[in-house]
Amino acid sequence: MIGEIAVICVSWNDTPDLMEAVASLARARAKRLDDRPRVRLVIVGNGGSVALPRAEIEALWPGAIVLENPTNRGLGPASNQAAALVESEVLLFVNPDTRAEGEPFTPIARAFASDANVVAVAPRLIEMDGRVPAAGRLRLSLPGREDQATFQLRRLPSLRADARELLLLDHLAPDNPGRRRSRYADADRGSSFPVEQAAAAALAVRRSAFQAVGGFDEAFVPAWYEDVDLCERLGRRGRLLYLPGAEFRHRGGDSASRLGYERFLPIFYRNALRYRRTRYGLTARIAYRGLLAGGMLLRLALLPLRRDVPRSRSEAARAYWGVLSLAAGLGTNRPSPMTTRQAP
Repeated sequence: MIGEIAVICVSWNDTPDLMEAVASLARARAKRLDDRPRVRLVIVGNGGSVALPRAEIEALWPGAIVLENPTNRGLGPASNQAAALVESEVLLFVNPDTRAEGEPFTPIARAFASDANVVAVAPRLIEMDGRVPAAGRLRLSLPGREDQATFQLRRLPSLRADARELLLLDHLAPDNPGRRRSRYADADRGSSFPVEQAAAAALAVRRSAFQAVGGFDEAFVPAWYEDVDLCERLGRRGRLLYLPGAEFRHRGGDSASRLGYERFLPIFYRNALRYRRTRYGLTARIAYRGLLAGGMLLRLALLPLRRDVPRSRSEAARAYWGVLSLAAGLGTNRPSPMTTRQAP
């Protein structure tokens, strides 16, 4: 049996969410039988504008480790920083916008203990209001309106999937066979099965495997694609297992919303390019840049015709132009200024 799980949570300007997440984790820990497995908590305040409420955290979780970085190091580096402080057999990475449902720790520990080839476990993400998908095959919604079941599990990136997404084919026919395959839409979310990639909003990783692959690649800053990269490297060493017996509620999209679309989209695609630089061959890399440029030009052309625009057209246009510059090799590869300093 796994003796100890370390829960790692990185916070950035989201104190109310963080406190609700910690409270839910504390309630879940109290539901364990015989206090097994042991559960530790490590929180990293990643350069937010407000200092973390240490006393309130300690009241909810006595003995919690709380770190505060003066600047935003990025999600991956801060997660590595926290992981280096513990020797727990399992590292459970959770976002502040998650809430533990029931008692997820025992099912996670059992999944690792029952199969030494399991290197990561993805608890089921459900809606923040507790809704779960109906049993059986999923029907996929439009990109941008995905539920947690569709969002969480994916196959690793491929040029064919890139083309569907960037050329808006997934928007025209969101339930198409290619997208269904890439999102495991024919698999029953009520049953456990192996996956290639799972969102790190809640992701448990065997510590020995995490160390063996070098943890999160700290080049993927400040966020996005660090979980895709980690899953791909972990998958070379063993199985990633989707585990519906452990659940977390999840909202998602908070960091992107606070950052703003004009800054988020170039960061996202800069890291997408970085990922493909080491996984795609030369021809595929060139093709991806062409698809990226074509996709942004298509979005710019269609922008005046769209009726349902989730953000201002001017902000969307600036975001598309920023990605177009990246595709043309004119953008920067340096991290975007997402950093904020702690208030004194």
